[in-house]
Amino acid sequence: MRFETCLSSAGLLLASCFAYDQPVERVWIEQRQSYEEGLLSAEIEGLEEVGEGVTNPTRVTLKHDGTVFYAIYKPLKRGRQRGYWESYQAEVAAYALDKMLRLDMVPPTVVRRVNGNLGSLQLWVEGCDTYKRLQPKVPQTPQFSWQISRMKMFDNLIYNEDRNAGNFLLDEAWNVILIDHSRAFLDRKKLMKEETKLPSQYDRKLVEQLKSLSLDQLELELEDLLVGGQIKSILVRRDQILEHMDKLVEERGSGQVLFN
Repeated sequence: MRFETCLSSAGLLLASCFAYDQPVERVWIEQRQSYEEGLLSAEIEGLEEVGEGVTNPTRVTLKHDGTVFYAIYKPLKRGRQRGYWESYQAEVAAYALDKMLRLDMVPPTVVRRVNGNLGSLQLWVEGCDTYKRLQPKVPQTPQFSWQISRMKMFDNLIYNEDRNAGNFLLDEAWNVILIDHSRAFLDRKKLMKEETKLPSQYDRKLVEQLKSLSLDQLELELEDLLVGGQIKSILVRRDQILEHMDKLVEERGSGQVLFN
């Protein structure tokens, strides 16, 4: 395996590229610790405004042991901005919860200081584009539909109302990659109102991970990132998600609702 320098030209994507004998998608899943360590400790070689996205993110060029890779940096201070509650901590919390659920859809994201300011630093994934731009080409398969169901479940769990066609990505294998979570984790006790934002199917393994979440576990992983009732609200919404799933199973049968 070689770790090569890459540069994406597709706007607000996310960053780094490995070269294998065979193409491998979402490479961070097998190299998670290495990516996290690289984001935390690699030397910063350059900063560049992305020019896309309402949060005005910065692309960071990083270098470690002669290897150049890229990340997206957001120094969003916790508070209301442009009419929305935002924070860089929510970006990092989304990745932490993704790991806890074994969802594997959010790229590695860490807290790092850049030019004296703390912010989120997220891996820039090569070879992706937004769903908005790729939508006409997306294969209409059960596998893709299941990914959207996983995304909707996750967005309800973290109360992410900001998901739209421009802030999730697809790679060359049509894997869904989730970005832009700075407005998530509001202290809300209800699921999102729009019926279209609720999943119509549920991943059996993901449901088991969801059921296993505990307050102690969440506080251990998220207490430095979330404040107030944000952590407890995750479990309140978790219970409502499971109630929604049970209702669908009762109406349609488990075979129509649950997938592997």
